[in-house]
Amino acid sequence: MNADHSGERTGDQAGALARVRDGAGVQGTGSPVLHVLQGDETVLAVPGGVVHAVLGPRAATERFIAGLTGSGGSAFAPRSRGRSGESVFVDGKPVRLTSRSASSAGGIAIVTGGRAISWAQSVGDNVLLGNERRASLRDGFARLLGRSPGRGTHLSDTQRAARALGMVGLERAQAAPVSGLTGVERRLLELARAVAAEASVIVVDDTGVAMTRSDRDRWRQAVVEVASTKRPDRDRPAVVLVTGSVTGLSTVAHAATVLAGTRSAPPTRTIDLTSFDDEAVVLSALAASFGADGPGASLVPSDGAIANPDHGGLAVEDWIASHPADAGRLVVNRLSFTCAPGEVLGLFGPLHSGAGEVLLSVFGRSYGARIDGTVRVDGEVVDVSTPDRARAVGVIYTTEHPMRYDLSVLGGVPSSVSPESLTRMVSTGFADPRRDYEATTVPGGLVAALPGAHRGPSAWQFTDSLRELTRSGMSVVLLAEPFGDADDAAVGADRRALVRALAEGGRAVVVASADPAALAAVCDRVIAVRAGSRLAEAGRSGGGDRTPLSTLAVLQTMGGLA
Repeated sequence: MNADHSGERTGDQAGALARVRDGAGVQGTGSPVLHVLQGDETVLAVPGGVVHAVLGPRAATERFIAGLTGSGGSAFAPRSRGRSGESVFVDGKPVRLTSRSASSAGGIAIVTGGRAISWAQSVGDNVLLGNERRASLRDGFARLLGRSPGRGTHLSDTQRAARALGMVGLERAQAAPVSGLTGVERRLLELARAVAAEASVIVVDDTGVAMTRSDRDRWRQAVVEVASTKRPDRDRPAVVLVTGSVTGLSTVAHAATVLAGTRSAPPTRTIDLTSFDDEAVVLSALAASFGADGPGASLVPSDGAIANPDHGGLAVEDWIASHPADAGRLVVNRLSFTCAPGEVLGLFGPLHSGAGEVLLSVFGRSYGARIDGTVRVDGEVVDVSTPDRARAVGVIYTTEHPMRYDLSVLGGVPSSVSPESLTRMVSTGFADPRRDYEATTVPGGLVAALPGAHRGPSAWQFTDSLRELTRSGMSVVLLAEPFGDADDAAVGADRRALVRALAEGGRAVVVASADPAALAAVCDRVIAVRAGSRLAEAGRSGGGDRTPLSTLAVLQTMGGLA
């Protein structure tokens, strides 16, 4: 496979990581470091010294990670309730996954992708967080015998941190504050923590990540380096990369396990990735994991051009939107698209990709410290600078899952704020602009306990709002994640029918979602968005063709899920 994703070719990526991969022992020989059984059947076996990829719908990958962290449920069975009879072995020893601490004690480290960072501590302190070692009697005896306490497993805390940072390629002083790190560097910092802990199994949550190509190459090289390097006085760890990105995966992982997303999907399947051609097989298996799939569709070259902006509907031109707390950090990067009356256009990408953020920033400039670009409705440039002005020209935005930012503490109370509020708080000094505020649609920690905090409309209220929109005079409807719970087939079918009804009423409908199956079911065209930019487009071949898009065609635009 040598797929082209808007200038990003799988074959081009192969060279960048081939040298690292060659030294990683990717053939997977030897006893597995991580061995998962269901009854007597092996469902996952990962030897040391390799990267093993795990892919699937977001609900399936969340279940997989929860299963390995002792959070309850099965790592492999869809819709499982409680423990499932899965047996987990690490280094040949059974591990009882009753809690996160039990998982850690069993030798399993979870890397969350830069989210588990202590902002009050330095780079070095973050590497050692939870795994600090102080001078011991054993170190004293080593010195008496003329041995350095920095030999083998007796590395000092400073030496352990330096070794871990060097292994992941993060050249930062241990005393440096984490506020100066980039997004990919924060991910590397958390990976270095797993290295310092000398974990036998490192599970890397790489789902929903919208990194640039250069950042992704740097990140994946670090993951492979960690898998290929022996620990002090121990063998190499097993690295499980839970990811949504298939492009270039065969240069990193020796095998990929695709999880079943629903009961109607094929069972969990493991695919050998010793040749690049197998990436096409992974994409097909990933599409099947969402359940029944339709026929194929054509890929349209992505040149970013505006097609017929004067022929009615919506045209967004050269749009820029930054992070709400940082005007210099672009989340939407000169993105352009059109949507004709009667058309449903899909923007495919997870949170942070720019797919949903562009819609919120267009509607009343409700997202971003810096926003620029042009919006046309029916060929005329319109003012959408406030929600009221956007509605006045026929543009409306709605979502079941509002985007929010959890602030650790504001005036002694955990707080959850909108993107607009975060921008105001940073500009007035109430929020620290150095922090990496990460958007979420799910309340976290103490914020979730506050009455009314961080909650959008209920499922039935949102469905009702879609029904009301079909009777409204709005000419442009912008929807973010409107499809509901994937396990509720009735709600999903109702929502999809309402989205189509909005378009059939002559409206231009733009839908942003991370669900390729739902987008394929309702959209006439789908544009993949990564790091705020347009990658590729899937659409009908023209000539009045009403053949539905396929999940596979949508996944091909992105080269996976992110």
